[in-house]
Order: sequence, then C-alpha cells, then structure tokens
Amino acid sequence: MMQIDSVHFYVTDAGKTSNWFTRYLGFQLIDSYQDENTYTEVVEHNSICFIISSARSKTSPVADYLDSHPEGIVDVAFRVDNLQSILDRAAQLGIKIIQTLQQEKEIKYARIVGWDDLQHSLIEYSAQNRYYFLPNLRCQSFVLNSTANPRFTNIDHIVLNVAAGELSSAVKYYQNLFDWQIQQTFNIQSKHSGLYSQALVDATGQVQFNINEPSDPHSQIQDFIELNGGAGIQHLALRSNDAGEKTRSNNIIATVAQLRSRGVEFLPIPSAYYNNLRQTVKRGSINISETELQAIEQQGILIDWHRDLSQSLLMQIFTQPILNQPTFFLELIERRQQAQGFGEGNFQALYEAVERGQQKMHLYR
Repeated sequence: MMQIDSVHFYVTDAGKTSNWFTRYLGFQLIDSYQDENTYTEVVEHNSICFIISSARSKTSPVADYLDSHPEGIVDVAFRVDNLQSILDRAAQLGIKIIQTLQQEKEIKYARIVGWDDLQHSLIEYSAQNRYYFLPNLRCQSFVLNSTANPRFTNIDHIVLNVAAGELSSAVKYYQNLFDWQIQQTFNIQSKHSGLYSQALVDATGQVQFNINEPSDPHSQIQDFIELNGGAGIQHLALRSNDAGEKTRSNNIIATVAQLRSRGVEFLPIPSAYYNNLRQTVKRGSINISETELQAIEQQGILIDWHRDLSQSLLMQIFTQPILNQPTFFLELIERRQQAQGFGEGNFQALYEAVERGQQKMHLYR
C-alpha cells in the first residue's frame, strides 16, 4: 500500500499562501506552529493535506531553500506499509536518509532524499488517524474533517520536471526505490519546442508520479529548470468528483465555474480546440451532450477519451501559476467512468496552453 500523504511548500509568507488555498479552493486551516526559525500552517480538504512553511530567521531551512529556488514544493510525503524495507533499499542504493527511522506510539516515520533537492517523508501508521510533519519533525495527528460539499477527493498525480538528459535516470531512481512501473510514455512537440515524459504508477495505482524533461533548449521545461534553479515539482493535480458520483454539482465543470467566480485564473484554450471537439462529438467518438459541451467550452476544460469507451472521459484544466514565480500551478482533473492514465491529446493541448502563457510573460526565447 502506498498513498500520497501530504505535500510541503516552502514560501515567503505561509499565512498568505495558506489563505489563498482556504479562500479560493475551500481548504480548511487545521493547525499552525512556529519555532524560533520557521512558521508553518497546515490546510486540508477531504484527503488532501498541504503543509506550508516560511522562514522567521536566516537560519531556517526555508530561508536556505529559497536562496536557491523560488517558492515551491520541497517534500512529497508518502504513506507506506513497509517503511523499514524502503529504508533498507534506499541504503542499498546509496540514497541519503535525511531523518532516520523514528517512532512515536503507533506511527513510524523517516525522510529521504528524492530527485535533486526534492525530499520524501515516509510515514507508516494505522488507518484511524492522519499525521503530518512540522519543521521540527514533531508528529501531529488529526481526524479528517468532513468538508461540506468537497470539490476535490484527492491528489490525482504529481509532476516532476528534470533537466535534459535526466529523464531515464530519474525514472530508474523511483523504480528502484519504490518499485514503480512506467504506465505511459510521451513525446510532445509544438511548433516551437517539446518535452519527453514518462508516467509512473505504484502497484496499487494510488500514486501517479509523472516526470518530464525538455527535448530542446526552447522547451517550457527548460524554462522551468532555469527559473527553478534545477529540477522540481511543476504541478500537482486535484481530482474532482466524477459527474456520476453522489452529486453532479461537484464535478469539474461546476468546480471550475465556482473557482472562476472566486477569482481563480486558468490557462485559456483557443476556440479552434472546441471546433475540432464538436466534429469529434458529431462522429460519435465520445458521448457528451451539446449542453455539456457548451459548458465545457465556457469553462475552458480539455477532454480526452478512450477509443473503445465513449463515456470514459478525462477532463483537465490548468490554473495560472499561483506562487511568486511562474514555476508552479495546479491542475484540476475529472476521471469520468474511472478513465485511466493520461490522454496524449490533452497532454498536447495542455503543453501548448502553458507555452502560450509563457510567451505572454516573455519567458519564451
């Protein structure tokens, strides 16, 4: 068993970033903590937990991180049921163990180095409670709140960008460490640039971790590497309710409309995309009504599908960058009828949408 447990952000103002998640996305502030060096707030929504820290002194690990990187994710924590065996394997592979195995009551935890400056906290505990880590490695338990009308169910996947030539090594790193397998491989090219990507998945399918590398010097992934000061997490995807689950009011279309009304900005999609989509609908390749298609176009959502399953739709949209540099954004995703994997059509359209956004910000060379 393996799950994404929490994500830890290092930012310049933890309160401001925490407030963005609570105000715009409906997260709840569940705790705050400070020591002489670091201030931290913890927000959650359904099973999603974000830990957000900022520096109170120059000796804070947050200050050290922000000397070399913009605001972003420093730690992706995984809940596991075989912590000791993972640590044994990490030692055999020569992977640095930042925090050795600790135990407090029923919880065991440790922290290891991920790719480049990324870290991974590893946590083993019973199903009754959730735990998160604060900067002084204090373990805190909490019971998940039943958020009224939750917009998101979980973190669907996380995307790591690595430097040119590092994709194969990064993929092998995580395969050897966690026994992840390659689910899909992509070669995405626009008129200006491109990327190579591999999507990894754990044995249970609960952890999806995608890795991108630039295919040329003009790639948006290369822009990220330069702005970020090296490899790092480009985005994570929040999964919206399937339209057939419980209530249609919480699917991705309704969620995006509500977030737009609150002021969340998304990457625009050209009208030509939806003209082509309508032709696909007319050919009967996908099963979607004109009313819903109009709503999808109005909200700027992308759709992909399996050729043999017209109702199995993958629906995605990207926010504009949400931190102090254009190096991190969020994706919203709906997997209708349990659509699996990632559609190449959506990947292409999303890549081009990000590229257009970079051109507007004069990042494209």
